[in-house]
Amino acid sequence: MTEPKSSGDLDPLPSVEAPESVTHWSQLIRDWEAGADDSKLIPVGSCSKPGMSKPFLDAPSTSAPKRFSTRCLSGIIQYDPSEFTISVASGTPVRDVMWALAQHGQTLPFDPPRANANATIGGCVASGWSGPGRWHYGGLRDFILAASFLDGLGNEVHTGAPVVKNAAGFDFPKLTVGSLGRLGVLTRLTFKVFPQSESPQTWAIHFESLSEAATHMQSLTRMPIEIDAIELCSPGTLSALTSQTGEVIGTEGWTIVLRIPGPQSVVRATVERIQSTVDGPAPVQLPDEAAVSVWDLLLNHQAAVSVRVPITPRQMNVLQEDFPKSLNDNTWHVHFGLAGNVMFIRGSGTVQELHDWLCRHGLAGTLLNVDETFEGSERTGCGIGIWRHDEVVLRVARAIDPHQRFAPFVFGKPMHQHTSTHGHLMPKVKG
Repeated sequence: MTEPKSSGDLDPLPSVEAPESVTHWSQLIRDWEAGADDSKLIPVGSCSKPGMSKPFLDAPSTSAPKRFSTRCLSGIIQYDPSEFTISVASGTPVRDVMWALAQHGQTLPFDPPRANANATIGGCVASGWSGPGRWHYGGLRDFILAASFLDGLGNEVHTGAPVVKNAAGFDFPKLTVGSLGRLGVLTRLTFKVFPQSESPQTWAIHFESLSEAATHMQSLTRMPIEIDAIELCSPGTLSALTSQTGEVIGTEGWTIVLRIPGPQSVVRATVERIQSTVDGPAPVQLPDEAAVSVWDLLLNHQAAVSVRVPITPRQMNVLQEDFPKSLNDNTWHVHFGLAGNVMFIRGSGTVQELHDWLCRHGLAGTLLNVDETFEGSERTGCGIGIWRHDEVVLRVARAIDPHQRFAPFVFGKPMHQHTSTHGHLMPKVKG
């Protein structure tokens, strides 16, 4: 891994105010006055996932939250490779953390997304988004050990402990995963780390239909073999990489992408076992350059609009068959990650039809990117589809932020109601 650029070379948010220290953040919170428009405060890192800092659709405020960046809270606070733990300030770029770990042959194996887009470690936690490595190693929630944050009164609260084995009290650090900046300002985070995988190789298996690919993928998940990551890409998802690498990758049908760790002999034995055990096309190894491009695409999901949707593997065929034809015609692409446990949708345009489709299937989507050039995009919330009511999260939020200074969570209170074929009530999105 190459040494990261300085944060000044990568800063994408010069116009977003960044309090210089935890003390300045604390003062900002304590002095916060919403004003006539009842505006709320929301912390961001580098805003590498801009859709997530938008308000929920039914948020009571009449204006968008005012963003403040944690980019000045940067640096590695404590790292002892022999203890396999690292503590970092929340505004530290993920690529800086990964580079420091790589110097000692260690890593965060859940593949923090958008590191090359200057994503911060705090933003990674707040998004709750783990990369392809979650399939084999577990996600963010499995690696976070301690979290410090500023509550709605401006007080710094320390939760968890920088040790691998800790069962004392409420495991609040895990609640910060996926909190979207609504439960306070993260200031310091501690993770356990793992040794890096040895020489992982990338293999692709091509299929004509989704049903064939899904059946094959589920067979792979039941085999007693070591696979770091297993992803399923729709036709055309990887076609943009062809011109960059000279390799034709999955342009005609569905493509399973595998990352297999270990020495060459171990990887070959794994591939041979797959071929001898599961009927289907033979896996094809991707050259290193092509593999880097593939994983960069699957880690970042950069597009004018990109959405992350938790699903189950059994839903893949139904969801693809019912995917709106107009979106297919406009070259929207679907990618099933983590062996079919999450779906990513990316394309360009408004999200109203996508929202309605998610509602029909009772699914909740989180916007990673939103196309601000389309009329009504400013009224698109960070969550689309059906977000289930979560009383625990709401009660915790009220306790942490009694004066409601942070942008709120909104569950189960649709701004515009209409009934789906499943009988659910849902918000109607404009844009």
